[in-house]
Amino acid sequence: MGLAALIPGLAHARALKPALARAGGDADFSLVDGLRVPLLAALLSARKGPQTLLAVTATSRESEAVEAAARCYLPDADVLSLPAWETLPHERLSPSVETVGARLRALRTLAEWQATPAKQRRDLIVVASVRAVLQPLAAGLAEVRPVELVVGRRGYELSVLATTLVELAYVRVDLVTRRGEFAMRGGILDVFAPDAEHPVRADFFGDELEQLQHFSVADQRSLPGALTGTELPPSRELLLTESVRQRAREMEREFPTLAPMLAKIAEGIPVEGMESLAPALLPKLVPLTDYLPPDAAIAILGPERVATRALSLAETNREFLDAAWNAATAGAQAPIDLDAGDFLTVTGLRAAAGTRTWWTLSPFDSGGDDVIRLPADPVPSFAGQADGAVDHVAALLRDGWRVAITAEGAGMVERAADVLSGREAAARSVDAYPADAEPGIAYLLLGSVEAGFQLREDKVAVLSESEFYGRSAGIDSRQVKRLASRRKNVVDPLQLRAGDFVVHQTHGIGRFVELVQREVASGTRTPRGPLGTTVTEDKVVREYLVIEYAPSKRGMPGDKLFVPTDQLDLLTRYVGGEAPALSKMGGSDWAAAKGKARKAVRDIAVELVKLYSARMASVGHAFPPDTPWQRELEEAFPFVETPD
Repeated sequence: MGLAALIPGLAHARALKPALARAGGDADFSLVDGLRVPLLAALLSARKGPQTLLAVTATSRESEAVEAAARCYLPDADVLSLPAWETLPHERLSPSVETVGARLRALRTLAEWQATPAKQRRDLIVVASVRAVLQPLAAGLAEVRPVELVVGRRGYELSVLATTLVELAYVRVDLVTRRGEFAMRGGILDVFAPDAEHPVRADFFGDELEQLQHFSVADQRSLPGALTGTELPPSRELLLTESVRQRAREMEREFPTLAPMLAKIAEGIPVEGMESLAPALLPKLVPLTDYLPPDAAIAILGPERVATRALSLAETNREFLDAAWNAATAGAQAPIDLDAGDFLTVTGLRAAAGTRTWWTLSPFDSGGDDVIRLPADPVPSFAGQADGAVDHVAALLRDGWRVAITAEGAGMVERAADVLSGREAAARSVDAYPADAEPGIAYLLLGSVEAGFQLREDKVAVLSESEFYGRSAGIDSRQVKRLASRRKNVVDPLQLRAGDFVVHQTHGIGRFVELVQREVASGTRTPRGPLGTTVTEDKVVREYLVIEYAPSKRGMPGDKLFVPTDQLDLLTRYVGGEAPALSKMGGSDWAAAKGKARKAVRDIAVELVKLYSARMASVGHAFPPDTPWQRELEEAFPFVETPD
């Protein structure tokens, strides 16, 4: 898939030979931006065996473009992103759980890659902005074992699971709605991992995990399909281990003004902004290079922009240290030392890289003797010329060039084929660039590249969608993982107050009384008597919503219904009049009311059918069917559509 077959051809291109000769050592390259990722792909191919590459960009937006291009040029490699915190290290705010989950997943992947036998490895490419790369990390994050939940496995203890999740910085709540939260109700564990799309519900029978399913945070209902297992990684980069808690207790005496924050940390309670205290709470912080294999390569894309961005980050972070912490610790026995959390410099990162290969890829020529200059040209700009790119590609094909044109939408690929054929230029839509590409043919394929390039000596050209059409359609084929919005009338026991009216699916309108806990039999019998006879039954604690209904007999107190919290989908909020009459449990009133409602719905449906029949019988205007031009216009819409 993609442009993978182009790389072996570039490895033999005359323009790249001097660069590939330096694949095994440090080197500085001067080249156009469009050739950066293809050169990196060729350099990795020139090195022996599967390789690990860390590609560093100036901004997060640039890292996303490089990541997409790497997937296009190296479809067989594992390409992943290391996002940066949304906050600065000295800012008294915590990064989002989603960001932490993605970062820890990248670190675990690096550790797993090194533990995998060489014959089973694939090239691993980590793309990160300079902000993510220069921030020191806690040591040993990749060694923290996630909690494994496997259906059918025995030996689980819910109390131990709860303690372990707290140590992994999960927050215990009554109802799971966000990543990094968990809740327990009797033998049921709800937990939302930081890198998961949906939370999971684990149903235990004694010490055995009996069932595992995703569920929706909107209505707490289980989603279709059972799981066989899942992993629960940490939700914070600062884990509240015993050593961290002990250090927080010591600092509580040293810095009285920080006592409220440190007291919670000492008790194992995650606090907003606690990551900014990591330099003081942890024995040491390490650079990202400590997580890279010893023979990894590091590529700095745009070293001039990276250096400027690194300087700006360091200055801003230092301002937060002065403003947020020096004032907060005024009057303490000694100033708090958080210098270990400062951003590294690019020079410091290179020193920390040690013997690892270091490449810089710059669009500028510094004029040094050691700079390797690649004679490639950018694709000409055709601003203001609607047919400029088409004419240019047609001229290249007539001259015997091999041309690849990428687009992110199928409609744009079809459109390119049409306009090129209109110029009598040979164009072919393919799933992947062929290894035996013929001169004089433009190959059109789905993919995303940073920018195009042209190698005059070898007569090879690559054009991106924005260069061929003058703009990018901005189509994102990746599905956005968005949590469903909370249903308007769903019952949240934490929001209910005594006296609120609710509606039970079976029993009708009732009044909420309270939320209680009751000890009930778990269904697990423990053999204790002689000859294995069962004489005891294990107990578990479950939470219930107490709902009051009208009394079954006049003059008697109202009947009460205990609804388990794992059956909240049976309850909805009452949205009718202000003072409804309570239903009777097991009575016919509620059934009659539902019957009347169904009859009213049927009457409305009949009226709608009559209305639609009348509309169908009336004469209307018939619009013509969609044309290919309309479909191309829709697929070329320059923005990502909202879900609705």
